[in-house]
Amino acid sequence: MKIATEFVRLPFRFDVERLSQEVQAFDESEWMAHPAGYEGNSSLPLISLNGEMNDAFNGPMKQTEKLERSPYIKQVLASFDEVFGRSRLMQLGAKCTVPEHFDANYHWYNRVRIHIPIITNPQVIFYCGDTHVHMAAGETWIFDAWKTHRVENTSDKNRVHLVIDTAGSSNFWNVVAASEWRCARQISKPATTEDRFLAFEESKDVTILTERYNSPLVMHPGELDALILDLVGDMKAFEGNPVPAMQAFEKSVQDFRYDWRRLWSLYGQSTEGWNHYGDLMRTIQVPREELRVASNQGSVAHIFLVRILRVALNVSLADSYSSG
Repeated sequence: MKIATEFVRLPFRFDVERLSQEVQAFDESEWMAHPAGYEGNSSLPLISLNGEMNDAFNGPMKQTEKLERSPYIKQVLASFDEVFGRSRLMQLGAKCTVPEHFDANYHWYNRVRIHIPIITNPQVIFYCGDTHVHMAAGETWIFDAWKTHRVENTSDKNRVHLVIDTAGSSNFWNVVAASEWRCARQISKPATTEDRFLAFEESKDVTILTERYNSPLVMHPGELDALILDLVGDMKAFEGNPVPAMQAFEKSVQDFRYDWRRLWSLYGQSTEGWNHYGDLMRTIQVPREELRVASNQGSVAHIFLVRILRVALNVSLADSYSSG
């Protein structure tokens, strides 16, 4: 998600000692390798698709048995009173990095990652855009994942963060507005509220809200329009793009939008229309790799594919929609 500044430190602090105890209770064999194969990067799912050991984004999210074994982590999550998507413990090995990238897919268009460092040290640096920070243990941070970002751990110790995905309610974004903004090009501003510490309560029972509907069965034409127009605008803002290629892509996706709306008017989300939507999706011409967006110099072809085309129709989610 694009936010107004590279880094925001939220006014929450947590019991690092208790969090560390719960992390260290897991065996090394329980951690999963990073899906992109980044060396030294691993994760432990806490909220996942159907509560299983996976890295999936789409579909009903449930608590894993790992989270059930972690009473304070459950209290930390519940303290935000937000609806959570995929959430994990994320480990970065000693002398390892998270390579530079930006988060382009549909899941991240309207979600942020809340980072709560648990095991860390000052030699772990998080870079985003033109600036960087060290996120200290027990603090709470979000960052602009649409900008290019990376993490470097130059120490000889592993780093572990609790990483929580959420779109955020109005209350969450009001807290963000009142928090400490740290940035490079924007105007930094101090927090207007004091940090709140959450102590562990031994027998406290909490409720954690998890996403049930996080990807469309069939994308609504209004959402499709918004996603495509946002991408086209970002493409046009990149000065190095060849005009003929931009014009061809814009015409192609404009036709796609119009025809998608026509199909929606006939079929909506009904099964009767799925083959027609699929046929239309196969007619779209993905742009040449040379087209870029201004925000992060990312490939228009890649962003269009992972943010729009791959999620416009999700027949695999039919059971979760019908059961609702």
